[in-house]
Formats: sequence, C-alpha cells, structure tokens
Amino acid sequence: MPGDDGSVAIFAALAPGAALSAVVSGYKDQVRALVGPQVYLADPPHLTVYLAEFLSVAAALGPWPKIAGRGDGFRLTLVGWHVFESDALTGSHTLVCEIAAEDKARLRLLQREVVEHLAPARDRAATLGRFAARFEYLTGQQRQCVEGSGFPYLADDWQPHLTIASIRPDDWAQVWKLLEPQAPRGTFRCARLRLYRLVDGRHVAIDTAGGGG
Repeated sequence: MPGDDGSVAIFAALAPGAALSAVVSGYKDQVRALVGPQVYLADPPHLTVYLAEFLSVAAALGPWPKIAGRGDGFRLTLVGWHVFESDALTGSHTLVCEIAAEDKARLRLLQREVVEHLAPARDRAATLGRFAARFEYLTGQQRQCVEGSGFPYLADDWQPHLTIASIRPDDWAQVWKLLEPQAPRGTFRCARLRLYRLVDGRHVAIDTAGGGG
C-alpha cells in the first residue's frame, strides 16, 4: 500500500529457514506472553539487509534480477544476545540475536551488492521523510547513509541481526530476566534473499517473478 506521498516502503531481507524461524518465533512468543505487544514483536523472523521508499513495487523490481539469488542458502551462526539500548529508531531497548563475526562479514558484502543496485531506484525524498522523525538520534555517519543511500546502517556500521522485539524500558527488566539465560546458539540456514513491502505495518512478500505482493 502506498504511503501518503504515494511511495511504497520496500525492504530486502534474508528469510530464515524453518529451524531458525522456529527459534526466533519461540523467543517472540515468550516476550508476548510476558509483557504483551512491543515494537517489532509481531514481525515475522527476518534479517533486514536494506530498506527504503520507492515510487512503486516495479521501481524496486527493475534492478532485482541483478541481485536475486544472492545470499540464498547462507548459514548463520548465532552466538548470544545483543541489545541496542535506547534504539535510535524506537527509543526502546531492541533485543536481537547476535551473529558470528565471520558471518557478519559475508552479510556486509551481500548488503553492498543489494544497496548498489536498489538504492539508485529509491524515492529519495520519501526515504528521507521516513527517517525524519528520528533523524536527530542518528549519528553523523548514519545521517550521511540515509542521505546518500537511503538506509542508516551500512558497511561496518551495520550489525546484522535477527530481531526479537524493541522492548519498552518499563518492561525491559522482566524480559531480560527471562531471556538472558536462554541466549541463542547454533548454526542455521537462511532460505533466500527476498523483497518485502510494508502494508499497514505488516510484511508482505513480493512475488519477484510476477511482481505482485
């Protein structure tokens, strides 16, 4: 669904395989049962590589064949928790599954390819507008990334992760007490790199063959 300015929020993400998806979903279920709805909690398991606003789905699909298949079948090793305290985009504490350093290096190479092809096709003004409300909380480098490529977290500043939720500060102590001892470990497969659009806050996979959502 287009935004008020006619743009469409589209992102590229790695879809986890069944085993990894079950692990992330299990953590999400525990958080939901303990403290109720939180930012990102309802999102299906995924690893966002790049997000921007586009004039249409077709605008993002144009360059997609050049990167389709990149990252398919990646294996990711989880090595515990990471917390983005007072997350610049939410103001809350974002709990994520930490990924091994060697896997992060491969993911940054993947992101570079994705950004190289998708960023030039973005709606620059709408993408800037998307981050405007939280712009003051970004670092100078992150602001430059938004202005230059449309996404604040690029290259070494990007910490690839799988998000559980962004937890309100008042709920954080309860969640951390529950999940800290359950830190994620193990190696899992990601199924494929996919395109999604945001529709009323929901993730809708784009049919990259037929172009539909």
